[in-house]
Amino acid sequence: MSLLTWKNGHYLLDGQPYRIVSGAIHYFRVVPEYWKDRLLKLKACGFNTVETYIAWNMHEPKEGEYVFDGMADVVSFIELAGELGLHVIVRPSPFICAEWEFGGLPGWLLAYSELQLRCCDPLYLSKVDRYYDALIPRLVPLLSTHGGPILAVQVENEYGSYGNDSSYLRYMRNGLLSRGVDVLLFTSDGPTDEMLLGGTLEDVHATVNFGSCAEESFRKYREYRSEEPLMVMEYWNGWFDHWMEDHHVRDAEDVAGVLDDILTHGSSLNMYMFHGGTNFGFYNGANHIVAYEPTTTSYDYDAPLTEWGDTTAKFEAVRSVLGKHGFAPTCPLPEPISKISYGKVALMERAELFTASNLEKLSEPVNSVCVQPMEKLGQSYGFILYSTYVQGPRSRQKLYIEGVRDRAQVFLDGQVLGVIERWNPQPLELSIPAGGGAAGYSRREYGSD
Repeated sequence: MSLLTWKNGHYLLDGQPYRIVSGAIHYFRVVPEYWKDRLLKLKACGFNTVETYIAWNMHEPKEGEYVFDGMADVVSFIELAGELGLHVIVRPSPFICAEWEFGGLPGWLLAYSELQLRCCDPLYLSKVDRYYDALIPRLVPLLSTHGGPILAVQVENEYGSYGNDSSYLRYMRNGLLSRGVDVLLFTSDGPTDEMLLGGTLEDVHATVNFGSCAEESFRKYREYRSEEPLMVMEYWNGWFDHWMEDHHVRDAEDVAGVLDDILTHGSSLNMYMFHGGTNFGFYNGANHIVAYEPTTTSYDYDAPLTEWGDTTAKFEAVRSVLGKHGFAPTCPLPEPISKISYGKVALMERAELFTASNLEKLSEPVNSVCVQPMEKLGQSYGFILYSTYVQGPRSRQKLYIEGVRDRAQVFLDGQVLGVIERWNPQPLELSIPAGGGAAGYSRREYGSD
């Protein structure tokens, strides 16, 4: 049994001074066969802790149906980290951001038109409560107070970037406490006035997230928390990629320099990311800053380990700085995992999408006067096919489709008419002769931000 506390600006583990040097690895972005390899490489770099988010939409993909096996076996991931001698920081808040589909929230929440996210909306809280009733009892035996590796648990994630409903934050805090979470609780936010005001509670430990300007960030933090230990819950050592952008790269020496500065200030930290991994399936998220920007399948992040798990120059630079501050590797690097070239795969058969017999094998039809988003039809990811019959004559008429959340591929009589995208909602021109009619199809994606 261990307990992480803080006093006079320092963390204490079982009453002794302690510094957290953590690296982020998300179990849901790495196949379980590689978990041990990535965790050993974390130790071999000098880290003593691993941090992971918990993605709600991985564990409750359909309302009331829970998944905690395979890549969603978060318990096994945490247990493995403990067996390898690592402490664990867990961030189970309903919203995780993380450039992950809908920020980790399950898409089926959008089927409730009246539901309001991340606030004291009773309907939303009822869904969170039911999920926590399934999740938190699995985590409690893994807490350090029960002999497990989990030292700290997050209440909410960068909430100050979203809202300021302190009653909601207290509800989330109390929900963890009432379900038996008795380790250190914390929030994490950017080091600005509005974020630290909106995202924190006075009686919950606050941490900050940034990628540079450590002294300036710590100074702002100290305006609000003068006695608490410095902790960078997300030290951004790289960045994520959007489609139609170049891969983000950050110089290893620059990353090492800021890391050295953070540690010189006496701060603990969690390096986001140590290993990024992959956004499998349709789980890549999106941002909307100037325009809608979907994230790529790769979450390489230009991290110390590549998407496929190899060490990099950044790994060596980080290990050198950690060693300078007394955090030496606690195991050797594991042998590299061999790679396989699968060659070319020839697809010899195909099935026409618009053939009724094939559609009937894929799904059941739904008749509706109005276009409904896929979440209203019980589907959270992938594609949905809308079809209608348009009568002529129509000459160079403009077709507008509103509410496209990602992209819609539009077909007229089986031929491509064009593409409508969220970031380019252009109308499409169609012509149908007098006395004629045409079947229109729209294979449409309604993914969530």
